[in-house]
Amino acid sequence: MPSLAIADTIQFILPAKPLRRYLSTYYFLDTGSNGSEQEDFLYPEWATVRFALRGQARGNTVGLDPLDIPADSITGPTGRAALVRFRNIQLVGLGLLPLGWYRIVGCPADRWANRVHAVDAAPEFARLAQLRREIDGITDPEQIAALFDHVMLQSLGDPDPLEAEIDNIHHAIANPEISNVRDLAEASGMGQQRLERLARRIFGFPPKFMLRRQRFLRTLANAMQHPDLKWSDAMDGQYFDQAHFNREFHQFMGMSPGHYLAMPRAISSASIHARAQQVGQPLQALQLPEPSYGQ
Repeated sequence: MPSLAIADTIQFILPAKPLRRYLSTYYFLDTGSNGSEQEDFLYPEWATVRFALRGQARGNTVGLDPLDIPADSITGPTGRAALVRFRNIQLVGLGLLPLGWYRIVGCPADRWANRVHAVDAAPEFARLAQLRREIDGITDPEQIAALFDHVMLQSLGDPDPLEAEIDNIHHAIANPEISNVRDLAEASGMGQQRLERLARRIFGFPPKFMLRRQRFLRTLANAMQHPDLKWSDAMDGQYFDQAHFNREFHQFMGMSPGHYLAMPRAISSASIHARAQQVGQPLQALQLPEPSYGQ
């Protein structure tokens, strides 16, 4: 079970191979117990489940007043960064890829997009609430990951016929050569109306928005992995110019690139580098589902 620790603070563990179509990683964060409050970003991503084993957190979309985050929470797919503040936090998380949302949660993803809720707040999250019960009293990451694998493998069952279409959409969204909905639909092997319906239901957002989010996150990841680059050198090739990128940066991050660089980002910076080494992609929304087990 491959894992990586950074300064005993951040650790990623990949799920069992059959689950890597559905889950991105298991994630463990421990900021210690010195009492100081820290602040950092959560970037736009697919759905994420977080269980706070210790400590508390507050946060909200950038620009909105911070709110208490439930100890055991699920965040639907997000289209804008969140600013979070936390103290003495020990956190266990898992990322749901769109296929995982479809198979494990099942309800329309756009209903929960950009929303945070307690994991026991709705019946569609029952399997995820079970995960929290399974790890009650356990703090060892390897043991927690093994329990998560066991529960998820038992609950998934056989693949669903719709998975192939979802997989096609996901790979097409991630293709940096695709910049418009017409080409996205063609690469996904379906008409634009069906693409629109499936995108909102499974991925949480319209196709055009997802293409914009992907090019922004490719740029952000490139800049954070190579801090010596200027934004103009890190920009994805789909941007027309620096002004185009600056507008979208503000839309996704709620601030200018310069303001962002001036803010402390110790946890997210370490997380991006750890994730890139462990998973091959620095951000969850850039990670593709692995092929079906056995292929």
